[in-house]
Amino acid sequence: MSELTAPVLPDHVKKPNEEEYKKTLEQVNANIEKIQKQFASIALLLEKIAKLPGKDDGNRREEIKAELAEIRDKQAELKKTRKAVYEQLDAINDSIRKKVGSIKGFQTKIPFKTTEEVDARISELENKIEAGVRIVEEKKMLQEISLLKRNRLSVEGVDDQQNAINNERSIHDELKKNIDESEAKKLSDRYEQLDAEFKELFADQSKQREIRNGLYDERNRLKTLLDEEYTKMRTLRDEHRKNNDEYYTFVRQLRDFKREQEQLRKVQEENEKRQEAAKQELELAALPAFESEIALCDNLAIFLEGFVSSANKTVTAAEAPAVVAQAFEGMVIKKKDDDIFFAGNSGKKNKQQKTKDPKEKKSDVLKLPLATMEAFFDIKVTVPTKISEVPATLLKLKERKAYYIAEQPKVTELNKKNAEKKIEAMLKEEKEEKEAAAAAAAAAEAPKEAAVAAEEKTE
Repeated sequence: MSELTAPVLPDHVKKPNEEEYKKTLEQVNANIEKIQKQFASIALLLEKIAKLPGKDDGNRREEIKAELAEIRDKQAELKKTRKAVYEQLDAINDSIRKKVGSIKGFQTKIPFKTTEEVDARISELENKIEAGVRIVEEKKMLQEISLLKRNRLSVEGVDDQQNAINNERSIHDELKKNIDESEAKKLSDRYEQLDAEFKELFADQSKQREIRNGLYDERNRLKTLLDEEYTKMRTLRDEHRKNNDEYYTFVRQLRDFKREQEQLRKVQEENEKRQEAAKQELELAALPAFESEIALCDNLAIFLEGFVSSANKTVTAAEAPAVVAQAFEGMVIKKKDDDIFFAGNSGKKNKQQKTKDPKEKKSDVLKLPLATMEAFFDIKVTVPTKISEVPATLLKLKERKAYYIAEQPKVTELNKKNAEKKIEAMLKEEKEEKEAAAAAAAAAEAPKEAAVAAEEKTE
């Protein structure tokens, strides 16, 4: 019997554990339900915030911007109208800055700001000399006194510049008094007030925007978690379905394998029976033809010769029963494929005959058993009904035997050819049955393959 390879369950495929699968799926669904509730609460809060009556902060900010721009325009106009005074004030400020810079530059070289400070230093040095000092120190003091006297003129110039600065500052103050600062101050105060309000509105808006952004971020986070759980659920289902498909595909393959094995076994048995029948058919066809007919001719001839004496003595009707008994003595009737023939007892004849009563009436009638008559029918020889017909029948039997022997090779060859044709037809029928079975199997598999293809396309 042809061997089929048994299907093997892949290592990664296990028998589906429905209880564990359902438990895991329930946990994922619980997580999804929990996240959905949180997601719904965030969405509801955002909806409430969106439906709250607006503070009209946007309009107010626009109003503040417009008023600030108006104040800046007024301040510019006010500054323009007092441009000449401001120009004069600017010139005085520039002059003061220059003089102050010159004084500071001079004071970095000479550590005295007034002539009084210079005179006081000169007097201090002269007093020390008069009190008596060493010669070296006296020289240094005299040099310093000489330098202080030379720089006293420069210090006097600083005093003049400082007086000029003070004078210019007085002029600046007088000019500034003539400017109306109340309007400018009023505009400046208003500007600061509006700017503070604008910054407060902006801070409030930023806070609200931060709250909304936080809610949006939380919603996005929950949305990501929800997507992850849904992905986990789909992956779990896909893997479970795939594992189910692979496992039960293996189960079906194993069942089909066993069924095919059984079918192969039955087909093999049928093939063996057919081969045995073909073998027997060929063996029978190879046997020489007419063997049973030839043997039947011989046996019937031996049988009929019992009715004729060795000296061609004619058997009377009264002697016929004894002759029949003598002929059948030692013979066995055999049946083979509905052919009846007689097997003799090595050709021996019993010469003894029962002595009949001479008073019995002589007759030429020959009565034969039914089996013997059927044997004559089988070889198509006329059944003798009289003892006097026995010699002619023996001659006919000899002719039939000669005919059978002459036809034996041709008929034997014909039997072989017929057997071979029969076997060829049997093999052809077997091939057609196999092709029909294969076509039926393919037709049965086609809907399954179409269903699998449709499922893969749907996925």
